[in-house]
Parts: sequence; structure tokens; C-alpha cells
Amino acid sequence: MMRSLQEVDAVVECAKLHTDDLCKETQAIFFHSELDNESIKLMELEPNLLEYLEEGNSLIIRGEMLDHAVVCTDSETFELKKAETSNSLLLLPELSLGYAEEDPSAERTVSAKPVSAVLHHYFELRPCKPRLRRLQTLLAEAPYRGKLHESESEDIRKLTFEEMLSSVQASEKETRAELKVLQACYIDGYYRTLDFDYMSSVLSKVLSFIEENSWDCRRVPSRETLDVLQELEPREVLQHCLDCFAEQSSSTPTGGGGGGDTEDAEIFYRLDEDKICRFFAEELLRPTRNFNFKEFLLTWQQAVPEGFSTSLDQIQGLALIDRTSRPEVIKYFPASELPEDLSKRLAALFKAKEKWTFEEIKPYIE
Repeated sequence: MMRSLQEVDAVVECAKLHTDDLCKETQAIFFHSELDNESIKLMELEPNLLEYLEEGNSLIIRGEMLDHAVVCTDSETFELKKAETSNSLLLLPELSLGYAEEDPSAERTVSAKPVSAVLHHYFELRPCKPRLRRLQTLLAEAPYRGKLHESESEDIRKLTFEEMLSSVQASEKETRAELKVLQACYIDGYYRTLDFDYMSSVLSKVLSFIEENSWDCRRVPSRETLDVLQELEPREVLQHCLDCFAEQSSSTPTGGGGGGDTEDAEIFYRLDEDKICRFFAEELLRPTRNFNFKEFLLTWQQAVPEGFSTSLDQIQGLALIDRTSRPEVIKYFPASELPEDLSKRLAALFKAKEKWTFEEIKPYIE
């Protein structure tokens, strides 16, 4: 029922207030006959997220039916948590906040403002690690084995980046970073990991070509490497191999001078000794899972390119050394195969080994 101005004045007087200190419009709140408590949800935001939205950006809820939902900006991931409150939260869509300046000579009025919903919970966002294990699983469904095997994979599900974003609970920036960690290659519009044996074959061709030309491993010309080897493997795969196991060191204009068109510049790469040695170690450990430690060290050093030096630091998070066995054994134990959940991961770690030093366990929990 609508309150009259006289009733409002009576309430004001009981509250020991003066009408001159109040807004000209008095808003009388009443409950709508049909409250809608389901279609609207409240979310509490930190100031930086509120500013992010006010700048015209969007928050995206990601997760499949059985997932615990997360909310993503373009660069961060937040866990969506339901919180309860003992207070009743009233939603009044038509309520005036009284920020506008009023005409002092205006008459006082009373208006009715309906409560459309009464809520007792809201959602809050907590920063969390992106849940990226599904990305690894999706990529594993369609490994690239070379052009000769593509006819065999016509029925395999290949994913675009947009399709990955719709399945993976992570922001766009975090997903792109993980694709780089997983060494996914962009081939014909799809992101795919290279089959390990195929990657080994491509890397071997690149290293053999460098050795045949007696090039300095710190200055490998990319154009000549790609131009010659693309007769054997796709150019984008060869470029991907260079990006995975080397880094750009310099570029020189083809004219030889200081100027010239940058598009025609020759780009040089420096082979990454640690990454290449780690790959050769994995190549030795994957088939056997267990390896006599001393024999492994000898075989590993013999396998890497001439001039490269192996080090146990290169295989952190990839293998465990059992020094209690006789003879000592090294075991293939990659961090990528451990559970994503921290408690389950720790359980798996201590099942594999009872005692850890901090340096040993650090690569597995970072």
C-alpha cells in the first residue's frame, strides 16, 4: 500500500530527523507480489575487476557440465565460489540513488519502489591457477605424425584455438602460454602437438643439416635451413622445431649492409643446449622407464650433439634417481603425468619416493 506524505512525515519525526535534510523525493519500498529470486545472481568484485568491466571488457564463465566453474578475464582465472549471508539482500531496480542535484523549490513527493528479489547468497571470485590438464588431454587425441600419416587421422578430432578456449578452464593468455609449454604447433588452422618420435625425426634432420654444413650452433641461418629441409618436412613444422629448441640470436639484411628491408633479413638461431640435452634424455628414458644410472649418463652424453654437455639440472621434473638401489637407477618420472590437484599430486610424489629435498621436489610442485 502506498504511503502518504503525512505518514512519511510522522516516521521522520519519530526518527528525530528534519525534512529539510532529506531529498525531495521519498522512496517507499514495498515487496512485489511475485518475487524473482532465481533469474538474477549477485557477484562481488574486487576494484580491479570492476574497473576491468567498466572499461568495456567481459568476464567469461568457463567449464563443462561437471566442472566447478571458473571466471576468466583475458589474462587471469578465478574460482567462482558461492557465499551465504545472514542478511537479506534486496534488489530494487527502480531505486534512485539521489546523486543528482535537486531543485530546492521543488515540492516533496512520495514514490513507490518495488523489491523484485530477496537473496541470501552471492558469488565471490578467488584467484586460482588455470586448469590446463584438459588442454594436454585434447592435444593428445590428435598428435601430428607427418604428412604421410594424415590420411589415417581424418576422423581424429582436431581443435582450433577458439574450440580449445571453450573447453579449457583458463584465460586466453594462460592458454596460449600453455600451448607454448606443450610445444603445440599451428598446422592448417589447428593446434597440434607433434608425436614424440616424429619430433625426434625432425630434430635429427635439423641437427644433421647443421653438422653437414659445419655451422656454428650459435649462428644457424633459418632461411637456408627451412628452404632445404622443406623438401623433407613441412616448413611450419621445421620452423616450430627451431622455435622449440633454439632462440633467435640475430638478423642480418641480405644485402650485407646495415640497412635493407627487414622482411628480407636473414634470421639466425642459437641452439638451446639445455633443451636439446633434455630432449635426448627423454628419448632414452621413455621406452625403458628405468635405466642403470651410470650407463644412462654415459649413453646420454654420447647421444647429444658434439660440443654439448649434459647435466642433471637439465632433467629436473623429468626423472628421479634412486640412489638406494644397487646399482643406482634413474626412472622416467615427468611432472606432466602427475595429477593437477595439489593434494593428489603430493600423494603421488610421496608414493614414488618417501623423502625429498626441496630442490628435488620443487620442479614437481611449481
